[in-house]
Amino acid sequence: MLVTNPWRRCAAALHRRALEQELADTLTALRANDGQFQQATEPWYIEQVVYEHAALLCRCSALLRELRKGGAPCPRC
Repeated sequence: MLVTNPWRRCAAALHRRALEQELADTLTALRANDGQFQQATEPWYIEQVVYEHAALLCRCSALLRELRKGGAPCPRC
């Protein structure tokens, strides 16, 4: 029988919650970026918004990968 440290499980749950919050914040920033793109008129500003959009999408992908590989949070937390 595998015995795990309850503090480690809780630390994993806290880490997962932090990742979920960061993903929510990144998605909010992505929505704001979409609004900026719709209002952009200058070519240099459009280019900047497109690069920011790509960076935000990369961050979302990385966070989703990290969340998918993690286990379930501690049931006590």
